[in-house]
Amino acid sequence: MPEAVAKGTWTKVAFGDVVQLSKERSKDPEADGIERYVGLEHIEPGDLRIRSWGDVAGGTTFTTVFRPGQVLFGKRRSYQRKVAVADFSGVCSSDIYVLEPKGEDLLPELLPFICQTDAFFEHAVGTSAGSLSPRTNWKDLATFEFALPPLEEQRRIAEVLRITASNIEALRRLQLSTSQLSEAYGCHVLRSYPQAWVQVGDIAKFTSGKQIRVSGLPQEPSDDAAIPVYGGNGVSGYTDQPLADCIAPTVVIGRVGQFCGAALVTGGAAWITDNALYPKTLDPQVDVTFLAMCLKAANLNRGKLGEYLPLVTQKVVHSARIPKLATSAQRHHAEQYMAIEQQAAAARRHVEGAYAVLRQLLASLSGGDKEP
Repeated sequence: MPEAVAKGTWTKVAFGDVVQLSKERSKDPEADGIERYVGLEHIEPGDLRIRSWGDVAGGTTFTTVFRPGQVLFGKRRSYQRKVAVADFSGVCSSDIYVLEPKGEDLLPELLPFICQTDAFFEHAVGTSAGSLSPRTNWKDLATFEFALPPLEEQRRIAEVLRITASNIEALRRLQLSTSQLSEAYGCHVLRSYPQAWVQVGDIAKFTSGKQIRVSGLPQEPSDDAAIPVYGGNGVSGYTDQPLADCIAPTVVIGRVGQFCGAALVTGGAAWITDNALYPKTLDPQVDVTFLAMCLKAANLNRGKLGEYLPLVTQKVVHSARIPKLATSAQRHHAEQYMAIEQQAAAARRHVEGAYAVLRQLLASLSGGDKEP
């Protein structure tokens, strides 16, 4: 039975009391007029929008139907925090639950935000079984308890969360635009000098970084750990000393994993892990930022080896070609590139700040006795 909590205004309920699984199925989605399918790979962590999908006409074994407004929750590896609201009809993987309100006590617009709270994810992870691919199940998920506001309060909270989510969406578009502009500028530079090229291996010798225990690193810089540690996907943490033979600033290229081949330039001294590559030697006439810009535009990921654990080798990097320009011309392009990169970094910070606000609001929602 629901239990009154939080000064008598909110009611403690079980998830299964106010939410149900959709039972709609399609044995032949294409014949039923369904054009799209969604797997876990199409849902991005923390993003309520479904931005990619597969075409049913190309073949699918999925039979679970979802409709606009329903909530898709990834029950496999729920620690990945994959929740989305459908804005089209389709079929989805059996590793995705299709959720909808049961009865009239829960506002549909509030459901996706309840599924985004830390408390909900902690319950889903805590009730998951399996070592390699843990899954939660509906019976356990339905026992999750939370404080449900009165409907009028739900409307107010849902509107605040909707506006916050809309702001995040606008900032994400700005971030994407600046990132695309940065990449476009690098590609423009590569195309602008077709007669003057030099192989990277002739001006630099890249090598793997050194192993460091990333899991134990602090995630924020401090007086005792001010040196950023770069891995295959950017900064992994902070340590107290830079890599001994690493020039500062330097170029870092992801060596293994999803982002292998991605290139960036450090802001100063750094430690590079063995999941990344860096130039142990570099021609003094080559501007570091110019080199990073060109390597990023060269799309080194195309030369990766393997699919399960993709890898970019020194050979791939050394065989890449960049324009052979005077140092002054390199610096001019590097300054233009960094101006765009700074805009992109500012956009990323705004997105992170907006997500921080959303997390605070979600924490208030799961708390039950706080005003969002």
